Amino acid sequence: MFKYDEERGDEKTSLPPGTKIENIPNSWRCPVCGVNKYYLQPLDNQTKEETEIKDLTYYRDIARKLLTGFCGVYPVCDGDPDHICTGQKYGAPIGLGGAGQAKTFEANYQALQKYRLMMRVIKAHHEPEMSIKIFEKDLKIPVMGAALSGVKSSLKDAVPEVFFYEGLLKGARNAGTIGMVGNTPTSPEDLGVKTVGENQGWGIPFFKPQSQPRLLELFEQAEKLDVLATGVDLGGAGSTFWVTPEKQVFRKSEMELQELVDCTEKPVIFKGIMNTEDAATVLDSGASACYVSNHGGRVLDCGQGVAEVLPEISKEISGKIPVLADGTVRTGFDVLKILALGADVALIGRPLARMAIAGGEKAVQMYFDYVKDDLRRAMILTGCDTLQEISENILIK
Repeated sequence: MFKYDEERGDEKTSLPPGTKIENIPNSWRCPVCGVNKYYLQPLDNQTKEETEIKDLTYYRDIARKLLTGFCGVYPVCDGDPDHICTGQKYGAPIGLGGAGQAKTFEANYQALQKYRLMMRVIKAHHEPEMSIKIFEKDLKIPVMGAALSGVKSSLKDAVPEVFFYEGLLKGARNAGTIGMVGNTPTSPEDLGVKTVGENQGWGIPFFKPQSQPRLLELFEQAEKLDVLATGVDLGGAGSTFWVTPEKQVFRKSEMELQELVDCTEKPVIFKGIMNTEDAATVLDSGASACYVSNHGGRVLDCGQGVAEVLPEISKEISGKIPVLADGTVRTGFDVLKILALGADVALIGRPLARMAIAGGEKAVQMYFDYVKDDLRRAMILTGCDTLQEISENILIK
């Protein structure tokens, strides 16, 4: 796979030595398919058939090679203790694994898999209606991309962060939904929000719970770039990477949440909610959405799975604001479970991270399409014609 080298530049594209990755122009793309040339493979010693873009398996194989030693890209991404990403890291970067012994990552999977879907096929056939409106935007599916970042610390520095963000945002938009990007201490703190701005504002930047003055600055920047919404990843207070004197993270008080909501006209989302008390506080703050998540099990070990707490939190919110939820969502069948447990939108994390580094926006879009097909099938086979008909009644525990 071709990789741009800042020290030697690139003669074919007239990029001189010293050109920073983040400054490579957007026009540096394949004139045929639009894929960023960073993802293209040289044709030397390869046949056309060998370089054709194929299917998700093709991209998973690329991701497996790029993430050697970090992620095995296993058939089932479940936090299994035998997987290469899990287990005690003793202070080393956790990659795509979980905090501590990765028990919360494992709990996410186990909690969701406790539920089975009830098959119901004797009913007049209707094509499922899967569209949803959120933040005044119409989406084709009730699925979004989770807030992702940290290529250097979590994804073996496989691609530049800006290319990673572009793939997540553009791939989601091409699929008719919304991508989210986070911020990381190894890149400029505002790289994510700038990339959303360059995507005509289509996307949601999430920020770690940095100092309040810095968050207020980032919120102001997000509003100027006309992003769809802005979020704070409250669970990021336990990040092991934001530990330098210059870049630190903190818990946030109810008053601070209200200040953030009041400082912008854009919808505000608070992520990292895992109990009804915090959910009630998010609601009282005036936030536009409550995001149920334990950060993929990457900050607190020995915690509960998202599917364990989602029903109670959804009842606490009681339709007042949208509930978003992640937690080992891998397929459209998983999406249906998350919706049945009370979420309005399900979010996908790790699978999209792999797709973004392996094939950029094309691979990300392909994954969303795969999930959409599964969700359609799942709704047909459980007798759900609309999203409103999805409830706990289709679940068996």
